[in-house]
Amino acid sequence: MEAADMEDAFGADAMPLGAAERLAFVNARRRNVPPAQRQDYGDGIPGNATVFVHTFGCGHNVSDGEYMAGLLAQSGYRVTDVFNGADVYLLNSCTVKNPSEEHFISMMNRVRAVGKPLVVAGCVPQADPKNTQWDDVSVIGVRSIDRVAQVVHEALQGHCVRLIGATEQANRKQEPNELPPLDLPKIRRNRFIEIIPINVGCLNHCTYCKTKQARGDLRSWPIDSILSRVRSVLREGVKEIRLTSEDVGAYGIDINTDFVSLLRATVKELQGTDVMLRVGMSNPPYLLRQLDDFAALLKHPNVYEFMHIPIQSGSNRILEAMQREYNVEEFYECVRRIRSVVPNVTLATDIICAFPGEGEEEWRETMEVCAQVRFPVLNITRFYPRRNTPAAAMKQIPTEVAKRRTTELTEFFNSYRTFDHMIGEVHSVALLETAHDKHHLVGHTKGYVQVLVDPQEARVGENVTVVITSTTKYSVRGRVLRGRWERLLARASMSAQQINWKMLAVLASAASASVAVTSVAMYKAAVLRRQRNGV
Repeated sequence: MEAADMEDAFGADAMPLGAAERLAFVNARRRNVPPAQRQDYGDGIPGNATVFVHTFGCGHNVSDGEYMAGLLAQSGYRVTDVFNGADVYLLNSCTVKNPSEEHFISMMNRVRAVGKPLVVAGCVPQADPKNTQWDDVSVIGVRSIDRVAQVVHEALQGHCVRLIGATEQANRKQEPNELPPLDLPKIRRNRFIEIIPINVGCLNHCTYCKTKQARGDLRSWPIDSILSRVRSVLREGVKEIRLTSEDVGAYGIDINTDFVSLLRATVKELQGTDVMLRVGMSNPPYLLRQLDDFAALLKHPNVYEFMHIPIQSGSNRILEAMQREYNVEEFYECVRRIRSVVPNVTLATDIICAFPGEGEEEWRETMEVCAQVRFPVLNITRFYPRRNTPAAAMKQIPTEVAKRRTTELTEFFNSYRTFDHMIGEVHSVALLETAHDKHHLVGHTKGYVQVLVDPQEARVGENVTVVITSTTKYSVRGRVLRGRWERLLARASMSAQQINWKMLAVLASAASASVAVTSVAMYKAAVLRRQRNGV
């Protein structure tokens, strides 16, 4: 079994909405139409149609989908995430992996089966605009999302609109003001989490990647535009901001600035708040140029100690075939320097199993990197040839070999546990989401470790102090501390070496808080006596 996509593993950007995170309207106001005056959507009057909006893929795509939903709501449409009963369907696609594209095509066919107007958006049609699959639907390109209401209006009239530029246009030099503005209305999937795209496209030409064909060359929003968006969402009460793009480390190269400058300016806006900042994926070449300053900024109290650095392969020969523009030694340098400054950083990476030409020796090199670094989060993907990419024309690895390597790495990843040492630790977390199982609230530590809490102990949106009582491979469970408990643990944590924190976690799980508090006090006194006696 392959690991989840990064955005699913962290923060669940693309997860189904929980009861507490239904569509949250931000800067979007529906036009009020009394029920008696509402007409059938066929008359084309905005506000009388319900639009189903569904997004596949990464954080950048999620942000685009939120913007389109906000624009539709502002134009008067009713936006829903419930499939049945909609008047028109908007599917925002992802082309990173074959499975993502296949799910998108499957939902397209589902919409066709109900016979309703369909608008497709995102990277799949943008990267392959001549595909005949788009002949009977309306298409909106990734650089035209601010015109989504016009396209939906035309689709409701029975017209097929194609608002998409040619692939080669994505790689033209464009001025920053040609990017869609960041202050568009938005409907956030989670009212507490704002995803801000800081740049689109990239500077690389990876031989396996289709996203480049959709997003084009690097184009960055000016720092002032991003900070304006940050100030706006702070006023709206968000608790977490995510800076996202295809490569945040490359930010600003096209406009004579850099990511560290943006990060410094952003944390100044967050100073004195409890809002946390999460940084998106960065490739090693651009990270290395500013690594020390970036690592230091991860220590800021408002920044999660989290870094997503994809290596893709542990073989320099395969990295060269991928045109990744770095080597394994440089990746190790990134890891070493970040961990030297931020020892508890959560490092995430991506591995492509069975890239064309990968022999057993190259595969063993990849396994060795994973064994050496022991990533807390490892995104494992079997290679899929993407249409019209150079890697698709290379000699492919047999399917049975690809499956075996994917299974081997997955089993290795599952063989070790990263968070067991956290039992008994005390952390402050903001509970911003409901888990897939609907039985837990989800928050994250400063080191971006996922914390699960019983919903009877707190509510979504609340900042709480928790003691870690148990761990799993992917998360930890915490018990909320309140009143006397919180004060006691705050005092005890100031002299942590005098306390057996694992024993404290056991006591924290006691049924009676009063008994537990007394037990902790007695236990601490016993520890102090043993220390005085030199035992």
